[in-house]
Amino acid sequence: MSIKLRSSNASYDRKGYVKFNTSSLSGPVSSAALKLYVTNIHSNTTSYTLEAKGISNDGWSESTLNATNQPSEAGTPVGTATVNQEGVYINFDVTAFINSQTDGAASFRLAGLNEDLGSDYATKENANAAARPILVVNGGGSSGGDTQAPSVPTNLTVMGKTSSSVSLTWNASTDNTGVTGYEVYNGSTLAATVPGTSATVSGLSPNTAYAFKVKAKDAAGNASGGSNQVSVTTDSDVIVGPGCTNALTSTAAIQTAMKNAKPGDVILIAPGAYIGDVSTAGDIPRTPEDPYGPGLFYSPKNGTSANHIVMKSCDPQNRATLKGVAMNDGSYGIHLTGDYWELRDLVIMNAQKGIVVDNGNHNLLNNVEVHLIGDEGVHFRDGSSYNTLEYSKIYDTGNYQAGYGEGAYVGSDESTPYEHIVIGNVIRYTVFNGDITAEHIDIKEGADGTIVEYCNFNGTGITGDNSADSFIDVKGINTVVRNNQGYRNGNANVVDAFQVRTHGSLYGTGKNNTFYNNTVNLDGVPGYVVYATSAATGTKAHDDVRINGGNLYNNNVNK
Repeated sequence: MSIKLRSSNASYDRKGYVKFNTSSLSGPVSSAALKLYVTNIHSNTTSYTLEAKGISNDGWSESTLNATNQPSEAGTPVGTATVNQEGVYINFDVTAFINSQTDGAASFRLAGLNEDLGSDYATKENANAAARPILVVNGGGSSGGDTQAPSVPTNLTVMGKTSSSVSLTWNASTDNTGVTGYEVYNGSTLAATVPGTSATVSGLSPNTAYAFKVKAKDAAGNASGGSNQVSVTTDSDVIVGPGCTNALTSTAAIQTAMKNAKPGDVILIAPGAYIGDVSTAGDIPRTPEDPYGPGLFYSPKNGTSANHIVMKSCDPQNRATLKGVAMNDGSYGIHLTGDYWELRDLVIMNAQKGIVVDNGNHNLLNNVEVHLIGDEGVHFRDGSSYNTLEYSKIYDTGNYQAGYGEGAYVGSDESTPYEHIVIGNVIRYTVFNGDITAEHIDIKEGADGTIVEYCNFNGTGITGDNSADSFIDVKGINTVVRNNQGYRNGNANVVDAFQVRTHGSLYGTGKNNTFYNNTVNLDGVPGYVVYATSAATGTKAHDDVRINGGNLYNNNVNK
């Protein structure tokens, strides 16, 4: 369901309709709530109001409903809700309306109240049971209640940690009426209640061992058994020199520190937003016609294996933001051409490309958040090898060119002028969290030994442009994809979870790639967990899980 008010003229708005069977109610209810799951907030929207109206005639049919025969509506709204967050249920109090219905059904019309703003909602047809629309009723003398508990959440995994917090993710549960949330337990103590399949537990002590489990709950209050237990020790409480007292507080200071960095330097950045400028960053122009290079923040300097160059927020709980002014101006949020850098605890946004590493080796990107990007989020390019992206979050890419909006990109297309052989890059413990318009990870021909592990993919935003129809597209060689989770989330543009293809003939392509222990939900539609084209050779896969059934591997995958 997509609800977006196109214009202030009501004849151009977009509406959604839902209907529930209430025939089991034999009397007034004490409370009733309509719950809708927000899968995606449109890129031009930060917050808007969604209105629900009761429909007085429940005789309409989904199969015949169109723009000319919309059902009549009750005269006043039955509820409104503010929409400002993805991956959560929004609630409407519809008690009075439910008590006014006597025909065994209750229907609602949904529409946004703010011009040209909107978001997407899960429907019964395109979402798993954990995200479908729900009508939660208390009282009413219904004949028999729901006593079936949700299935047990599986594959609870630690996605990140600090000295005071632990981030967790898990596979969704299913339920006969729909899962409404999850409870996260620290030992026997309830630590968090969340609507989706991830949570960050804060307020923990440094250098302390914790054990977590998760339970699923449904609208009737039924709880599942506990998930697998994960044990984790929080980081030590790191004190960096004088803390933020002497941290950098201006764009000019950050750019100067990067241009003059030397092995062992620690560049601390104070909380705040810093708007980069290509005219002062010192980057090398790409062509003779370009007056400046593309980097908003740039460095060509090298650390060493013993003394890395570290650039990070001085306060990991209040990260600095490095940003540009446009997503279509050719800019790169951060551009590195050196070795042995660590970029930690930073937010990169509002540039055409997020973080680009060219001819850079042994670099680490840890706890970076990259979003609001015109093209790809992170790119290891031009011979860049042995780099790692970990414990990070990437979303909302491809706002300028949807077909080039990869979350992470390893290597380069054969037609480009870059060095194509890139070796041993690793992407792990990273959440690719919606509105990524192309593949979440694209591994190009010439990429050798790439590892992708413990990542989470939300397929909501994949557009199908430029053949983007999977979470990961592998054209390289000797790739290992393991222990990841992927969710189609009703997006018909997602055909397969992982694809192996060949491209060109100048570099190693489509050979000896391996997939195992991945869990995906493709909503039960045709398609494969791993699909290898006929030209790909040596593709191997085993012990992958597909939720809700369906094909695992096509015939060119060796099981």
